[in-house]
Amino acid sequence: MPQGENGKEVLGSLPHRRPGIESPRRARARASSEQPSPGTAGSEAPSREPGDLEQLARTGIRVAGGAAGLGLKLAGRAVGELGRAVGRR
Repeated sequence: MPQGENGKEVLGSLPHRRPGIESPRRARARASSEQPSPGTAGSEAPSREPGDLEQLARTGIRVAGGAAGLGLKLAGRAVGELGRAVGRR
């Protein structure tokens, strides 16, 4: 660690290792996250197939991705042609 003017560390007197005791707030948060909520006890998530809306959204994403790819390809070609035109002079 970098030393300051008086030989102390720049960041002050921070501990060199983490404390071995967990804070009460973190312990409560961990305990509450481990307990299942009352509404989900014993219920399984039903397997569901994508609905019409989801399929429509995925199709829209594919179309937008294809259009973006085509736009990038055309932009690359245009930049290449400009480079060739400038290089001829």
